[in-house]
Amino acid sequence: MEYREILKRYTPIIKDFQDVDHSTPSFCLLRHDVEFSIERALKIAKIDNDNGIKSSFFIQVLNTAYNPLSIFNSGLLKKIEEYGHYIGLHFYVSHLEEGDVESLQNELKRQVNILQECVNTKIDRFSYHRPPSWTLSIDTYRFSNLINAYSSPYFELIKEGVPDKVKYIADSNHKWNYGHPLEIGGYTCFQLLIHPDEWSADGGSDIDNFTDIVNEAKNRCIDNIDSEYKTFAKLRKHF
Repeated sequence: MEYREILKRYTPIIKDFQDVDHSTPSFCLLRHDVEFSIERALKIAKIDNDNGIKSSFFIQVLNTAYNPLSIFNSGLLKKIEEYGHYIGLHFYVSHLEEGDVESLQNELKRQVNILQECVNTKIDRFSYHRPPSWTLSIDTYRFSNLINAYSSPYFELIKEGVPDKVKYIADSNHKWNYGHPLEIGGYTCFQLLIHPDEWSADGGSDIDNFTDIVNEAKNRCIDNIDSEYKTFAKLRKHF
């Protein structure tokens, strides 16, 4: 499995955000942004745990694909925590006015408070979801007293050229647009972003992978309706 090979390469230098500063000579920050499926996140959490790794799972609260407050998903988040991983906020900001830092801070606090209702520990970190450039320009190590995954010393905002120290690697949109993690050389400091939604046990294509995610969500919806409405049993065969 490709993911296990990636872990094998980076495990010796994997550290947590709270253990990294500007003087850390070598590190890999392993981060998981969860877009569509906490079930998929739990599977990755188990793999990380099997390899002796504690990683960070960033969860959305303004998301129509999953509800972290549901009994089902809050139970999955609890299991991720039991594996020893960290839960952070995947911060949704696209609805905010550009440059409004005060609203950004207030919205961050609001979403963090919502997520904290779902988990057993205090939220101490966040990553932006599809961050606009004005948010990335706020290079604050602890924004609103929270670890900002897109700030120094964890991340370098590069408009052209290559980063000086920290190499950012991500599988966004099922592509390694910043280089494949097994082929990159010349750096000792990395932030590695893996989206659990992008991965499957059989290494399926984009279409296969997201068809499975849609079917998983559909089946959860059907099961929920079935448990709430007795008359649905007669209709279930149509779904």
